[in-house]
Parts: sequence; structure tokens; C-alpha cells
Amino acid sequence: MLFALSSHKVERFILKVVTEKNKRTYLIIIRFKVLKAVILLKLYLALGDSITAGYGVESPFSFPMVYASFLRRHNPDLKLLNLGLNGLTTSGLLNQLRTNPTLRTSIRHAFLITLTIGSNDLLRLIGNPNQPIKTSQLPIIQRTMSRTLMQIGQEIRSLNPYAIIKVATLYNPLPAGPYANYYSLVQGIIDTANAMIVMWAKSYGFIVVNLDREIKGKELIFIGRDHAHPSAAGYQMIAKAFARY
Repeated sequence: MLFALSSHKVERFILKVVTEKNKRTYLIIIRFKVLKAVILLKLYLALGDSITAGYGVESPFSFPMVYASFLRRHNPDLKLLNLGLNGLTTSGLLNQLRTNPTLRTSIRHAFLITLTIGSNDLLRLIGNPNQPIKTSQLPIIQRTMSRTLMQIGQEIRSLNPYAIIKVATLYNPLPAGPYANYYSLVQGIIDTANAMIVMWAKSYGFIVVNLDREIKGKELIFIGRDHAHPSAAGYQMIAKAFARY
């Protein structure tokens, strides 16, 4: 049998049981091992880069804090652990997953994990705004990123096969600012990376939160003054997107 969480409702601990023989699906509400279920349902773990860390705004306005406030309407005992780190790359996250015992324990206990990762991998392509994007490095970066994402998925699912895991797509902040001339080129790169993220998510039963779709055409509202990170309104929107998907 295969077991995976089938409900986002934090009041319940629901397992979907799929029999390999006939593929019939049953929903079973677990009424035993209550203590274990309660522990699992208390921890929301936020992982990722500066988008998760809340770069540019005070901590209460980061998207994990706002999202957690939504969840507490139904689960007042919810605990948030935000381990977002500015500048984190996929390889940096993989290293943490393999070597940080506190992080590994937190993943085991989490019922919900959100993840924003990949933007800093692509930033290696961009140097000085007055110089061309280093497109010659793109195939190498894409192959490395794809391989590392798969390893991240393996690490997380080996630690917690049942958690609800939501991953964000990347967005293009460039219609304004010093890199505006590269908008079309960067959009193509981001589209390719997002296709990679979607395939990765499907491989490990992750839920995709399409931030690129949410932000496109609304950059002046949702992107901050640094032309890269979300504004306060942007973080609010991201929290709502994670809640909706």
C-alpha cells in the first residue's frame, strides 16, 4: 500500500490508502495514535531562500508568518519554524538537509513544509547590468539545478513521506529596474526552470504554487524597490497563494 496525506485540513490527520492491486482509493480518518497525530499537526516548516526569510520586510510581514496566521484560524496551536536563508541555493539547501540534524528532525515532525528555491542558482547568470547575461553557462546551471532538486526531493521524502509540501515557482521581477532590457531573455530562462520545478514536484508529490502567474503584470505592486524581492503587498499575496493551492 501507498500512504500519503490527502487533506489540507489541520484538524484532521487523514491518510489516503491506495491498493496496488485494484487502485481503489479509500480515505481513512485515523482515530488512534492521537498523540503522534497532534505532534505532526503542530509544526509548519518554512524552507528556502530570501523569499522565505522575508528579505526587505519585518519578520511579522514575511509570507510564512502571514500564512501561519491563516492556518491558526483552524489550528491555534500551530507552530512555525522559518529556516529561510538569504542567498540560499539548491546546493546549499541540499547540504543543510544532509548535515543539519536539527533541520532533519524538524522535517520529520512537520505536517506542512513550504519551499522557495532556485532563484539564486539562476542569478549566477547575471553580473553587471551593463554586461550580457552569461548564457553560455545556462546548460550547466540547469543540469546541476535539476539534479540537485531531485536529491532534495529524495532527502525530504525519506525523512517525511506524509507531509504536505508546497513549492513555489520562480518569478521574473525585471520589467522595471537596471535589468529591464533582459526581461524577455530572463523570462525564457525562468519558464524553463519552472517546467523543471513542476516535473520535480510531481515526482515527489509536492504541490506547485505558481508565483510567476500570480506576479506577472503586477510587478509594480508586488515587487519591492530593489526590483528583485517582494514588497509587503507581494509577501501578503504569496501567503494567500500558498493558502489557496
